[in-house]
Amino acid sequence: MKKYTVAITGGIGSGKSTVASLIKERGFPVFSCDEINRELLSQKDYVKTLTELFPDTVEGGIFQKSKLASRIFSDPAALKKLNEFSHPVIMKKLKENMEKAQATLVFAEVPLLLEEGYEKEFDAVLIVFRDEKTRINSVSARDGVSPENVLARIHNQYNYASLSASAFPKKIGHTVFLSLKNDGSLAKLKADTETILRSLLASVK
Repeated sequence: MKKYTVAITGGIGSGKSTVASLIKERGFPVFSCDEINRELLSQKDYVKTLTELFPDTVEGGIFQKSKLASRIFSDPAALKKLNEFSHPVIMKKLKENMEKAQATLVFAEVPLLLEEGYEKEFDAVLIVFRDEKTRINSVSARDGVSPENVLARIHNQYNYASLSASAFPKKIGHTVFLSLKNDGSLAKLKADTETILRSLLASVK
């Protein structure tokens, strides 16, 4: 079965997980890199490599995910080291899952898509845009962290502010780039997501 693969991405707090959930509610297969990462963190071999790469994340002989999170958000070199190890593993599993899906149109939520240059591996990329202040307030409330902490995370990610939602759709190579502005109510986001779905369905017929 020929598949049309779509990556959903955007900055932290942009609402990409909400968009992914709305698409999943419509019956389309949607996979998540974050979910795959959580699964990998339950596998001994994967965690063993992490503890070898970051020995300071071990406490009492047990790997501490919170220690790794604190380390990578304050140390760009550590973040780079983690990404170089984890992203290929996650993307390999993601591709396997998408290939097994019994559908023509398959989606994947990929947070660090543009940072790692994986966009070319998908037929389409849907970028979710949201203003920075709203993103900061949303993540701060969600995670119980300071706005400064959220801003530091944003600065560690791709600079979505450098892109304009109005510059889409466009095509680079074989990949079509689409935009979705999360700037209103959930009902509006749902309606706008439905419009995107209709467009994608038309493109695969």
